[in-house]
Amino acid sequence: MKVVVVGATGVLGQNVVPRLVEREHAVRAVVRREDQAEMFRRLGVEPIIGDILKVDTLLQATAACDAVLHLATAIPKPGGARDWSLNDRIRREGTQNLLAATDRNGVRRYIQQSIMLLYGDRGTQIVDELAPLRPAAHLQSAADMEAFVQATPLEWCILRGGLFYGPGSGRDEGWRVEAQAGRLRLPGEGHDLISLIHVVDMARAVVQAVEHAPASSIYNVVDDEPVSYRTLYHYVAARVGGPEPEPGGPTSLPSLGCSNARIKSEIGWSPAYPTFRSGLAD
Repeated sequence: MKVVVVGATGVLGQNVVPRLVEREHAVRAVVRREDQAEMFRRLGVEPIIGDILKVDTLLQATAACDAVLHLATAIPKPGGARDWSLNDRIRREGTQNLLAATDRNGVRRYIQQSIMLLYGDRGTQIVDELAPLRPAAHLQSAADMEAFVQATPLEWCILRGGLFYGPGSGRDEGWRVEAQAGRLRLPGEGHDLISLIHVVDMARAVVQAVEHAPASSIYNVVDDEPVSYRTLYHYVAARVGGPEPEPGGPTSLPSLGCSNARIKSEIGWSPAYPTFRSGLAD
């Protein structure tokens, strides 16, 4: 299968591309710079200099292909200005550009990365894909993105990923550094839930969706165990020999646990890292 990856240089894309190659797909990567293009050429991947915000480059990228993957994001870095405007443009304008190019070139299969945070705060409830979306204001562009995809006649699949950790994400490394220094604080009392996904398992889900997902499908891509921050942070602190995290830290994310039962039963995916315990063992 000839597969176009938009967002190939991101944390997820860099894990997806080699897995597509080893599955013997012909991969085309959309990149913004020549140095990135050269790296992909050396890996046996066809690079296209392009930008999801420039529709003419997407027409070239999606020509004569079998599947299109939208993995592009521009998530603001922690501690910075938290400017979501570029990410919003990618989710709204960029998605519409890519959908238009995909349709114009007659490509039928389309995979969209999304986020499980769209379900909003659910307390201790574990939600599946039938739960209505309750996006926070800064996540409305992700809900709009999904709506654009669902309005098309393409054979689309939406993958709502959990909170990434693992190589390149910086998240678990940050936890370890903060825990070792005694600065890791529980959000509130630490009872809120979080659904995690190792970047390797998210990449495996993307590849599985390319090959097997039925048209008009939506899947939560999370590990097997929604976990409280208290359990997670105490585990991290114990592994690095840091003090037990104290409560009272800021609460920035909704309390949300998600089920992965549908993706397991429908396309046969299961996480290589079933819980944070194995995912943090490396």
